[in-house]
Amino acid sequence: MCLLFALWFASGIIMMYMEYPEFTEEERLKNLTALNSSQILLSPFEASKSIAIESAYTSVKLTTILNRPSYQLQAIDGMIYSVFADTGEAITEVTPKLAIMAVTQSGFVGAGTIPTYDSQVNLDQWSISAALNQFRPLHRIDVNDTEGTTLYVSNKSGQIVLDTNRLERFWNWLGSTIHWIYPVQLRKNAPLWNQVIIYVSIIGIISVITGGIIGLMQMHIRNPYKWRNMSPYRGWMKWHHILGVVTLVFVLTFIFSGLMSVGPWGIFNSSVSPQLQINRYTGGSTLRLVDLPFPDFENIIEPAKEVEWHKIKNISYFSITKSYQHKEVRFPESADQIKPLSLLELISNAVPSLIPDAKLLSFELITNPDNYYYSRHNNYRPFPVYRAKFSDRESTWFHIDQETGEIVTRVTDASRRERWLFNGLHSLDFQFLIRNRPLWDVIVILLSIIGFGFSLTSIVIGWRRLVK
Repeated sequence: MCLLFALWFASGIIMMYMEYPEFTEEERLKNLTALNSSQILLSPFEASKSIAIESAYTSVKLTTILNRPSYQLQAIDGMIYSVFADTGEAITEVTPKLAIMAVTQSGFVGAGTIPTYDSQVNLDQWSISAALNQFRPLHRIDVNDTEGTTLYVSNKSGQIVLDTNRLERFWNWLGSTIHWIYPVQLRKNAPLWNQVIIYVSIIGIISVITGGIIGLMQMHIRNPYKWRNMSPYRGWMKWHHILGVVTLVFVLTFIFSGLMSVGPWGIFNSSVSPQLQINRYTGGSTLRLVDLPFPDFENIIEPAKEVEWHKIKNISYFSITKSYQHKEVRFPESADQIKPLSLLELISNAVPSLIPDAKLLSFELITNPDNYYYSRHNNYRPFPVYRAKFSDRESTWFHIDQETGEIVTRVTDASRRERWLFNGLHSLDFQFLIRNRPLWDVIVILLSIIGFGFSLTSIVIGWRRLVK
């Protein structure tokens, strides 16, 4: 356990600055080709006829795939279907040649760079995330640039779904892979990995508590040992004793919060389904393709990257994404649907239906992060957002994107406990520290170094005992 403790503290410092490989929304939109509106010949309903699965989907988006405008339709079961918006042809399987084409046409490939095909994989060390399950298997393509970039293209949709580079891969072998006990051979069996984390953490907690009890019993402050020492030990044992007592609370909360990261035994599960609440807000869990308004691209001045359809209280509309931080909402001009005065009016009318049997305590615009809604690393949160607070038994809050009307997060008593017992104790990501960086960096690194030093004394003592 002392070796694991040392690895956890050391790898934690690396993780402060190097996230696990993830294809962020910012990266995706930055490298996505703008829509060619002249090629968009079919509506979502017309294009969907080639897949003939169903007429209603939970998500509908118009994007660019293989340099052609395409609809991405997500079914109720989570399955994603991609259909070209010019011919209505469904994308069923992407060949290695097409996968290389998708990479070549992206913003990842610069002049003089020639991507090469590596292999088709279902799961490897960097594509472990469950969010990629709907896109598997994946084509792995080497970009052959100076950064050593590798891209993963979905065999089902033809889209780039993950990127890694040489620096990311190197530091994550020393960071996240060690810290999370994340080798692919173990992580691909999610239930087993979950149990390993739980029981290794419990053993760690027991070792800290028992060591702490002994350390406190052996510490004499009022009646010191001879040579006026508070500790009866010398050498490495003395350093281990004193550091153990000084860091006891910190080390214990660090290991305990690590256990909380996996939400053991469902302790952070909400008793109420968020989907039922969201369905009341939107008017149903699906979008009927035949009801979706079609954009007039002639009135869109700047090149658009994507179009996504939304629904609030059964009123359908769409948002146009022009860049990572620039979206605009358009309501249909059709007389078949009542056009609201504004998106704010539509959101305000729909918010009380989220939890109709509870009182809406407040509805306000939030422009700055707080302890329950903030961005960290790849965990991006849009601003400004509307925050709605309810008086239900879980004291539920909803954060709603001001630009699109989409619900971004739901905060309940359970998620608030998780925020403090995991994020707060493990990362010390309190707003008064994060807003005053590098104060947060200095404190976390200093504590991690002290924890590593304490663990190192354990390793030396344990090794010497084993040798004897």
